Amino acid sequence: MKKIDMNLLVLSLGFFVIIDLLMLTLIVVSKSRRGFSEEERKKYALIWSKIAKMDKKQAIIEADKLLAELLRKSGYRCSLRANLIKAGPVFSDINALWSAHKLRNKLVHELGVCFKEETLVKALNDYKRAYRDLGLKL
Repeated sequence: MKKIDMNLLVLSLGFFVIIDLLMLTLIVVSKSRRGFSEEERKKYALIWSKIAKMDKKQAIIEADKLLAELLRKSGYRCSLRANLIKAGPVFSDINALWSAHKLRNKLVHELGVCFKEETLVKALNDYKRAYRDLGLKL
């Protein structure tokens, strides 16, 4: 009877180890997913084309929202700030992206704030570069 109990214990332990390894693999694979389907690529290209036609200030706000969504789709599940910190190495110019995000925050939170046109255009280009870094071609 003890031999049967021992075999059952070893079998159960092996089963749980395999389940844990499968769960860990699933988590790692979902976190590393950075690719977008062709349908998603078209969807985001359409969204970007609409953003590009907006008033520059509103376009920056929408571009920031799009970045947050793209990061969530890429497996990052925190706030945009936390996701930018975690995903920093993915971006070719994280400092420019931080500047664009800070500009967005000023546009949203400060009344009557004004920026030069070239500053706004640079921020939009920085968002576009970040989308390319995530695997989208706009």
